[in-house]
Amino acid sequence: MTQTLQELSDGMLLEECKRNNAKAYDVLFDRYSARLYHYALQYIREETVAEETMMDLMVWIWEKRHQLDPDIRLAPYLFRAMKNAVIKVITRKSQATLPLDEKFENISSSVPYEADYLLRCNELQETYEEKLAELSRQRQRVFSLSRHENMSHAEIAKETRLSVFTVKNHIKASLSHFRLHLKDHVDTLAILVVWLLHS
Repeated sequence: MTQTLQELSDGMLLEECKRNNAKAYDVLFDRYSARLYHYALQYIREETVAEETMMDLMVWIWEKRHQLDPDIRLAPYLFRAMKNAVIKVITRKSQATLPLDEKFENISSSVPYEADYLLRCNELQETYEEKLAELSRQRQRVFSLSRHENMSHAEIAKETRLSVFTVKNHIKASLSHFRLHLKDHVDTLAILVVWLLHS
């Protein structure tokens, strides 16, 4: 029996996209666009900007279809790309809401500003990774599958052979751990803390 496009895996759909099959792309778009939009909207908080960010990413996927490896795990790839796109939007918004005198200052010093921002991002990332390493191995794996691979509770339970209830408890305990140890990051990087904890 011939499979319909809707029944094809992400990899098969990417192969079809490489053959310029726009209908296969439409299936991928329908499969991921709403999830990516709501993912972005949690942090951007502006429907129009969130939709534009999602559309830019999905258009980019079509434009780069010949370069994408059909063996990639598309869902984690897309959500990592969306995370990076949203961080860029947040960074631009944080600059746009600076006091007027700081805006003028940053016109002539945007590179140092970005370098300082990236430095603080890196410091926060290092702290996050240190605190992640403090979790038990099982809890680390569950949290990473949830936050880094964007797997559902049911998918994680199947992958780890744990109950959904246990998976939920691991994630809840991990979030409490991070909130406790990252609570001192209350500057503009706090929004990135929220991102790490809830993405």
